[in-house]
Amino acid sequence: MSSKARYYLEQCIPEIDDLVDKKLFTKNEVSAIMKKRTNFEHRLNSRGSSINDYVKYVEYENNVNKLRAKRCKRILQSNKSNSISDWSITKRIMFIYQRGCNKFPSDLKFWSLYLNFLKTRGNQTSYKKIHSVYNELIRLHPNNIDVWISCAKYEYEVHANFKSCRVVFQNALRFNADQPKLWHEYIKFELNFITKLINRRKVMGLINEREQELDMLNEEQEKNNDSDDGENSDVESNEISGLYTKSKGPSSGNSMKDKLNELPEADMNMLGSSDTNPALRGDVALAIFNIAMDTLGKYYIKKHKGYFAISDSQTDKELKKETVQYLFKLSLEYINLFDKFNDLNRDYLINHVLQYWKKDDNLMGLDLVEDFSDIYIETILIDITMNIRYLLDEDLDIDQLQLSVKRYFAYKSKLRDELAKEVQKKYTESLRNNYLSKLDRDDSRYTILSQLIKKL
Repeated sequence: MSSKARYYLEQCIPEIDDLVDKKLFTKNEVSAIMKKRTNFEHRLNSRGSSINDYVKYVEYENNVNKLRAKRCKRILQSNKSNSISDWSITKRIMFIYQRGCNKFPSDLKFWSLYLNFLKTRGNQTSYKKIHSVYNELIRLHPNNIDVWISCAKYEYEVHANFKSCRVVFQNALRFNADQPKLWHEYIKFELNFITKLINRRKVMGLINEREQELDMLNEEQEKNNDSDDGENSDVESNEISGLYTKSKGPSSGNSMKDKLNELPEADMNMLGSSDTNPALRGDVALAIFNIAMDTLGKYYIKKHKGYFAISDSQTDKELKKETVQYLFKLSLEYINLFDKFNDLNRDYLINHVLQYWKKDDNLMGLDLVEDFSDIYIETILIDITMNIRYLLDEDLDIDQLQLSVKRYFAYKSKLRDELAKEVQKKYTESLRNNYLSKLDRDDSRYTILSQLIKKL
């Protein structure tokens, strides 16, 4: 037996004695447990060990712990007896996970099992411990965006620590600014946060700024009174690792990072309403959208430029066209994301995307109508149907429908014949598929809608 295996097994002696003293296990049972642990330790310390050996060891220890808990409840009439055996097995499981992660740092599935184990223990696992595991994982895999997203979601969804979540996203983008999924999740987080803030105000009846100020003061006092070990405080989360800290200071030389640092702070202390405070309308998310489009466009050009053997004006134009098409596809994904946030002014959010594409600066010197007729038509259709976009067939308002038709004719008068025909075709299909096909023929709105479609 190796000295390392012997050392680890010797650590089990106090636990084994405690289990026997409390009559939870017999001497024969603990002998069998120690024999099994000895076999596992030999495997883990051998040169040919695999990640599967660690997984089986963890499974075995989990089963032993479950059996111990059942016998505690049955024999001792309690789930806890406040002795070494109550926590030693769990501590050993965590140690096995840590050893496995150290030996196989590239096995992300095992890291995931480790984090899930810690999270499922609830308050029994410290906030700081999970932080340290995430920090270690991020250092080893800084380019794995799923790790960053998982860390950010843990901060916000489990601990409601939106400041740390925002820092995680912004640091993730420093390493992976070319990843659309990361930008998408960051914008989604900001929209979720604003939605939560607005709903919180509605539920608590914070109808004016004075009431909101008083509520914030009460909340701050409760935080100060309830800070048990300080594990959930913002200070500690910033001290845990440098990856979680981000200072707002002078220019760093990284333009993307500087733009992120310039974003307005959106937090629970924001006053005003969506009419007086732009951040409550989702302007932080829209600012990130602008930065994302600019950054992703640059990375796309940089990545694909090497694919062209010869670089001339024609190939440059083709690459720019591909880049614009790529960015517009991402924009449609953001519009679909905005559709899901019923509590926000979705028309305002979507209109920002439309306005983005109407600016010549975002077309890389190309013409929207001449070079991107498909994009131009798509933006027109979104604008035309904006006021009826969220109307269900049973809520269809004829006045809103007529306003949409007026927008259509306003655009049609300015379009070339071939573009006007394409817009007419797609607009007609949209009205038929989304509304006319879902209305009953006896409904008066069916007749009115049919007549409107004929006029198109």
